[in-house]
Amino acid sequence: MRLLSLFLLSCLVLLGGCGYHTPGAGDAWVGGEGKTLYVELFANRTSEPYLDNHVTELVVRQLARSRQFELTEDRQTADLVLEGTVSRFESKATAFGQSDRIEDYKVTLTVQARLLENLSQEVLWQDALNRSERYAATADKNLQLEGQAQAARLAAARLAEDLRARLSNAF
Repeated sequence: MRLLSLFLLSCLVLLGGCGYHTPGAGDAWVGGEGKTLYVELFANRTSEPYLDNHVTELVVRQLARSRQFELTEDRQTADLVLEGTVSRFESKATAFGQSDRIEDYKVTLTVQARLLENLSQEVLWQDALNRSERYAATADKNLQLEGQAQAARLAAARLAEDLRARLSNAF
């Protein structure tokens, strides 16, 4: 019995010492004391249509999971504003097979984002985030465009996850 108690106490000390904890409402994040967040529609500075809508939707979906702040649809009442720009979309061949045929492509998305204190417009945080995803080449142009679109959506979803992680200082 004493050995079991000693083991449990050791586990508690180790877990407490490593800094592990479950995220809660009191965790710090780059928004400081801000409790409400408005996410502005990301600007699209690329020639690829609808990236602004896709990226914004995915970012909102990721941020809605947080317990550190509440999302609001009213910019005027928000403590903080998240602004962003999709600044780069690129799709290029990355692998070639026999007879110099393209076998693989890579989509790369770059997003610029910044978090502002709404009243003062002070920049609390800003960063550029990049994500790339691969897709297979195919002789059917429609299938290839669908593969590119899926890769772009996956890259945007990963960017949204990265953005949420960078805004959070929970771990």
